[in-house]
Amino acid sequence: MTTRSDRLAILLTFVLVSCAVYSKKQPVETDKAVVTAYVDAWNNRDSTAIDTLMAPDGIHEDVAQNFRGKGPKAVNEFMRGLLAAEPDYKWTVTNTLEDGRFVVLEWTWKGTYTGRDPLGKQVKSRPTSGRGSSVVEIDNGRIIRFTDYYDDASFFK
Repeated sequence: MTTRSDRLAILLTFVLVSCAVYSKKQPVETDKAVVTAYVDAWNNRDSTAIDTLMAPDGIHEDVAQNFRGKGPKAVNEFMRGLLAAEPDYKWTVTNTLEDGRFVVLEWTWKGTYTGRDPLGKQVKSRPTSGRGSSVVEIDNGRIIRFTDYYDDASFFK
């Protein structure tokens, strides 16, 4: 015969095991808000916001630029480099998708570029624009991985 406390212990064990088995995080509006704030930080050239949005060991990869930086300091250095080449850039999110683990962005980027184009030719004040996507992983309200995918050459058509 089971006592009430035995039944309660069994029920509690069942609940704990059920929670442990279902480990996929549910989509949270705050995940999208973190990503939106990160894009806004880039558009506002706000390195302090990058410091708070990126996990200390978070990774930002820009595949087309062959950049892989770990932590906010590396991201801020990357941003300064882009600002030197394209001081008026504007990053606009056009669509988002969340699945509880990742936030995926579709975006456009516009600016005026000075530097070497993808073919190595020096250009000055060249208007650029293009589209891309980013896959973002967030944990406890901070970015642990942000990866950009786009074709750099297509921005110079």
